[in-house]
Amino acid sequence: MRRFTPAIAAVLCLGLATPGGAEGDPKPSLLDLVTVDGIAESLASVAISALRTQMEVEYEHLQTDILRGTVALTGVTLRPQLPHDRARQCEITVQRISVDLGQPAAAFGVATISTTMVGANAAIACVPRDVGLGLRSAGYNAIEVDRMTYEAEYVHSTGEIRVNGSAAVNDLAVLDLEAAGAILPRLDQFGLPGDPAIRVRRAVVGLQDQGGWERLSSLIPENLRQPEVIQGLGTEELTNMLSNNGTRALTATERRFIDDLMEHVAGFVREPGEITIEAQLPEAGIVLEPEIYERLEELLQALAPDARIAPLAQSELLDAGILARLDSGDVSAAERLTVARALLTGSGVPRAEALVPDILSPLVEDGGTQAAEAALLTAQAQAGTDPAAAYQNTLTASAGRQPGAIAMLDRLEERLTTIEVIAAQDAHLQAQGAGTDLPPGDDIRAVRAQALAYFTGLGAPRSYRQAYYFALIAEAAGDIGARPLREDIENRFENRGAAVRAAWAALRSEIQTRALTDWIQRDLAARYRKGG
Repeated sequence: MRRFTPAIAAVLCLGLATPGGAEGDPKPSLLDLVTVDGIAESLASVAISALRTQMEVEYEHLQTDILRGTVALTGVTLRPQLPHDRARQCEITVQRISVDLGQPAAAFGVATISTTMVGANAAIACVPRDVGLGLRSAGYNAIEVDRMTYEAEYVHSTGEIRVNGSAAVNDLAVLDLEAAGAILPRLDQFGLPGDPAIRVRRAVVGLQDQGGWERLSSLIPENLRQPEVIQGLGTEELTNMLSNNGTRALTATERRFIDDLMEHVAGFVREPGEITIEAQLPEAGIVLEPEIYERLEELLQALAPDARIAPLAQSELLDAGILARLDSGDVSAAERLTVARALLTGSGVPRAEALVPDILSPLVEDGGTQAAEAALLTAQAQAGTDPAAAYQNTLTASAGRQPGAIAMLDRLEERLTTIEVIAAQDAHLQAQGAGTDLPPGDDIRAVRAQALAYFTGLGAPRSYRQAYYFALIAEAAGDIGARPLREDIENRFENRGAAVRAAWAALRSEIQTRALTDWIQRDLAARYRKGG
């Protein structure tokens, strides 16, 4: 073992005294190297590498923003392997492809995925030979897609799936489709999970000509291009298909659909424009069982599709006269509600939520039969910008048993402090002059029902103060269901911080004192006592 000599000590001292600048430029830390976007970009690169096992993939730039849920590729070139393309002439170029998964926080309510492709160009060799020959004969040397979008949403609260897609092919056509529905579980004959049913709420597809018919019709013999000839041939083919070559009679719905569709096709041939097929569905939709959607004739009977020149929504635009009369106030209550719904959804009029409160304020202040609905629409308009005001209006809506009001109260309470909630409830009760006395008679269950109404907001404006008071009285009178309700109210204020704990302690003491005072002074024991 070597001894520690002065020479070794000198060398160590020189090493320690070496200036920090000799180490070169600062090196990045681990946190600089491992970032959220860096991880997302690595995963995207892995996915692209996997895709390269099926086709050639090149791109100029990859951009990721994981906090917004977006991934984008620019300057993309694809060379897929296709069975009919022996010469490997198929090449697809895309200026930009983007995938949007939505912001992570929003995914807990609605999960969204959308894809947008802009500026795509595909060689004719990318389509089957017979199709490519027809396209070349019609004057197409390439397929140019101006834009293509696809969006799918899954609503966690209802299980509804919404699909929206659009494709615009230059010098050919624009195809749009929209569908909404939910998949419902079903059991087979043995009690095991079988083919699901589908609840359809919306189904529409539209085709708009962009010069495609003028080119493609040149492939059809002159004597077969006439509108009446095409209408007759189409009617015959559809009738044979739906009637199983004449083995069964068509229903009235099927005949109407065939006649309506071919009439619009004939009109399209005369003057190329747009054809839309839209299912005629009730607001709640219809349920398609497996035995229905597996047979085309049954599916048509259930959906009752209608051929039109445009989607039904385009024929239901809001009358500009109603909007013009808003300034003068010469509009009915029903018209105010109609305008408010349209402004909230952007259906029939440009979306403008900020205008809804002023439009509906006369109905809310009037307190008539339509005040509750007007209050809920107002709350929906205010929820994003003024949750406190929205909560006040939702209290009015819930007291009127408006569907969706309870869920709106719960959502707004997540954005307000408990102290703000109590203050809003107290202010609402004072402004409305709502009765807070015990229900008449000696039925203690009615007292518990009153407590539950105030606690949930269903049938009475939500008020935790009033709910706790009535629950204390009902429990004191021996009601069996009052104690769990009282505990639920108390649990509402647990684990919400020191400020809420102190405020609830003071409020609980105040309510308990009030309940005990009323119990003694009003001799409620005698009122609710019943013999054995």
